[in-house]
Amino acid sequence: MSKLPEKIRKKLREEAFSWDASIAHEKSERVEELLGKAKPFDTTRPARQPVSLRIDPFDLSMLKRIARRKGIPFNQLMSMWLHEKIEEEKAEASP
Repeated sequence: MSKLPEKIRKKLREEAFSWDASIAHEKSERVEELLGKAKPFDTTRPARQPVSLRIDPFDLSMLKRIARRKGIPFNQLMSMWLHEKIEEEKAEASP
């Protein structure tokens, strides 16, 4: 499942087909020149939602210690770990 909304994915797919059609007859040097001039697109992600969570004080202390060692905020570390676990579960659930 993509994180991009369907509307944006559809627009990007159409743009990709358009690019493929427009450069199909170009020489490779010209294609590289065009790609060099291309600007990257920006897309906005949905805002993050705050979540309230009760955590054991010892676990929170350890989490903060690990995050400090890694040089990132503890809530960002929690978010990263949660995301990794979700991706693992998705991969296991997919045949």
